[in-house]
Amino acid sequence: MTPNYVEAISDILRGVVSTDMWGRMGWQDVKRRYRRTVFGPFWASLSLAIFSLSIGLVWANLWNMDPKEYLPYLTSGMMVWVLFSAFVTEGCLVFVSSEGLIKQLPVPYSMLICAMLWRNLITFAHNFVVYVPICIYAGLRPTGYMLLAVPGLIALCVNGIWIAIVLGLLCARYRDVQQVVISLLQVSMFVTPIFWSPAQLSGSATFLVDSNMLYHYIEIVRSPLLGKPPSAWSWSMVLIATMLGWGVALFLFSRFRRRVPYWL
Repeated sequence: MTPNYVEAISDILRGVVSTDMWGRMGWQDVKRRYRRTVFGPFWASLSLAIFSLSIGLVWANLWNMDPKEYLPYLTSGMMVWVLFSAFVTEGCLVFVSSEGLIKQLPVPYSMLICAMLWRNLITFAHNFVVYVPICIYAGLRPTGYMLLAVPGLIALCVNGIWIAIVLGLLCARYRDVQQVVISLLQVSMFVTPIFWSPAQLSGSATFLVDSNMLYHYIEIVRSPLLGKPPSAWSWSMVLIATMLGWGVALFLFSRFRRRVPYWL
């Protein structure tokens, strides 16, 4: 099938600029998920708080680390990991879960992706409520570097779009891909510096950090949240991944976009 780049790019642009539509869709998804609950999306925040405090206090003692240093590191890393992993796992089903809408209306597929990203950014904002008291406990003072978390989040969203396009197409055609992705994420969580620090590695083991794209995605947001500037190497890796990923996404989207309704 001949790639139609004009149609693919038009779909992406129309979807991204439809802020009113995907903004409402994402907000309604959040409300629907937590309908008839007392705390609503704060249940996810409560789970993150319990997990971070229990793991943080225990592992800080196991590794003889100061909890006031380890807890902010762990919590900020988990916040970003939860966000990025949601982009990946929900990106797998972004087309499958909207089967009825895709078959009934000529909606831009990228609008569905933006709604998914917005929904998870709302959850991230709720999780930030957990991070604030931990920063107060640790005596972490606000710095100008914290503002760099904003371009980091924007970069994550830009990458989240191409990731959702690629995985959404693959999962629409091959439903088993989602299970493979989930399994890989579960393993990646422990080989990525979230629970542990890169400083704990030495020698050739530093390869797990330097070449780990997941680490760099996490680091461009986590470092600013900790009041530190992200490394130039992390930003370079993210920019390279962004360009390569969008190249692959545009090729696949331009070639297989019209087949999505038939695969569903």
